[in-house]
Amino acid sequence: MDKEMKKFEEALAELESLVKKLEGDLPIDEATKAFERGIKLSKTCMDELKAEKGKIALLVDDLNKLTEEITIE
Repeated sequence: MDKEMKKFEEALAELESLVKKLEGDLPIDEATKAFERGIKLSKTCMDELKAEKGKIALLVDDLNKLTEEITIE
């Protein structure tokens, strides 16, 4: 597993854990800290997804260029 994927998976796992905690009864200060951490983790996940989306777009563009070069007669 590459570094970016590991970072995403770890952030997502922690985010899921925080959601479970927030669904329970937490004192307001703990809930606020968990929410703040969740926002940071969400940003991390979104950044990783955006980066992967960009990579996929480049791969699709390359594939499209290759298929345009092939002519079927």
